[in-house]
Amino acid sequence: MPHLNITGLNGAFSELKRGANYALLAPLDNQLLELTRHLLTNHKDSVFLLSEQVELFFEGEGSELLFTLFEQKVLHPFHLHHNENVSKSLHFSRGVINEIKQYEQLKNSTVIVHVDSEHLVSLNEQQLGEKLKLYVALSQSKNVTLVFLMSGAYVSELRRQLLALNRFFDGLIYITQEASIRTLEYDYWCHKEGVIAGRSVNLQLHDGQLALVEVEQEADDKSQATEQDFDEDEVWLTRSAVPEGTKLPVFYKIIDDNDALFSKGLTKKSATLVFAVTRYTDLKALAKDCFSLRKKCGRRLKLVIQNVDGIIRHQDECLFLTLGVNLILYSYSEPSRLLSQIQSIQGFQFSRPLPKSIDDVLKYSENTLAKGYLPITKFAQQVTKHSDSAANLGVSGVLVMLELLPRIDAIHPLHLFHVKREGDIFSFADGTIYLYLHACREHDVESAIKHLFKLQVSDFFMSKNVIADHFYIQQECRRIQRNFANVEITDFTQQLQENVSYIFDAKGSDIATLNTETPEFKKVIRPISEPVKVTLKGELS
Repeated sequence: MPHLNITGLNGAFSELKRGANYALLAPLDNQLLELTRHLLTNHKDSVFLLSEQVELFFEGEGSELLFTLFEQKVLHPFHLHHNENVSKSLHFSRGVINEIKQYEQLKNSTVIVHVDSEHLVSLNEQQLGEKLKLYVALSQSKNVTLVFLMSGAYVSELRRQLLALNRFFDGLIYITQEASIRTLEYDYWCHKEGVIAGRSVNLQLHDGQLALVEVEQEADDKSQATEQDFDEDEVWLTRSAVPEGTKLPVFYKIIDDNDALFSKGLTKKSATLVFAVTRYTDLKALAKDCFSLRKKCGRRLKLVIQNVDGIIRHQDECLFLTLGVNLILYSYSEPSRLLSQIQSIQGFQFSRPLPKSIDDVLKYSENTLAKGYLPITKFAQQVTKHSDSAANLGVSGVLVMLELLPRIDAIHPLHLFHVKREGDIFSFADGTIYLYLHACREHDVESAIKHLFKLQVSDFFMSKNVIADHFYIQQECRRIQRNFANVEITDFTQQLQENVSYIFDAKGSDIATLNTETPEFKKVIRPISEPVKVTLKGELS
């Protein structure tokens, strides 16, 4: 019997029965692929894999398992060709099912069907039900374990539809991910001893293997869940978190700096701690302190970041929120608003899953990308990699496609792109300039392009398309790699080297090799000046 090979996961949560249907839903394909590889580990029976993008399963980390199963003739991949009209008339389902029925290995096998949520959410309940009936009949007649993998931007809507059609499924799991923590939300799951419903488990990846993360609960959370803690009303602020001279309520206490506040926080349980961030603050060190406080003091402690200088960027915000911070404030000049915002989180508990180690999160926050121009295939690879990392941290990213006006050579607008931030890259192919903006929200695209491109966009481009969803960004990158993998496209790397000439070189000059005999080092010797006695007119008399 197939099961999810996840370390520490209870058998009731991991087993999949024969003659049963299961649905695994996730916003991104890679979240489903990771779980699929754990499903196929140590798999002995035949596996039929049906997908529009079947090549996706043989790419990336962990694909060696699928290649091995394919070489052993255990895995049988099929490429689905989706057609909207055919799909709605149900020939799409019937055709695929009739094809795999011709294989003797189908009996007692596992059938994995990978579909885009966009293709299913457009069907009404009756149409979707008719489609699912065909798969239910297949699983029962051939004693097949049928697993649907559903991903895409509409997966949340599809989840609601499938819950209304739960008579067709024996299990439904929704997968989410925050930083290094994967969460499996079991809407319901049938097993040999009964049914699991409304349960969640947290997983973490260690050396390519998913393992259960035990939920850490403070002992006093169980025994005194309804009692108010003695320090609930206390609010501790660093001195620079509020303007000098601000009159604060009596239970607000000022402390010298962030380090002193961290030490004080280690003794607290439900108080509110307000750290200040200025241009001189080490954000990574402060994030580590917040994570340590959250782990040590529990979920009832309130951690607030006051952004004094406005230097916290989108990626920094996501890092703080992932590591245990409750609230990030910006209204430094309005103490009254600070008080009301702090009041709004009183009594709250931090509810997001926490990673085991801060290093698991920091590896996603570090920018490993080059910036500036990249050839189109390298561009697609880098964007896919960075989109995965950004999605794991909750950071936004946007892919902008700018279509050139006729009779404009690409090199001219490419020269006008001056990228300064790590992770911002661009490329060109087939009359279109591709621009990836890391840690940028969709509504900030216009402002970002104005900083990168020095002239009017309308003078060079006839259209602009912005993709802000990580799922569609990765889909577009795969399309780019398919379409341009074996196509000769002009590489502008050499011509665009001057675009980075303005970047300051941090390397010091080697003064030991300088020739001191050159004119600029010529010593100028001036005669020593002689003092001049000055007499005032009034002194002459």
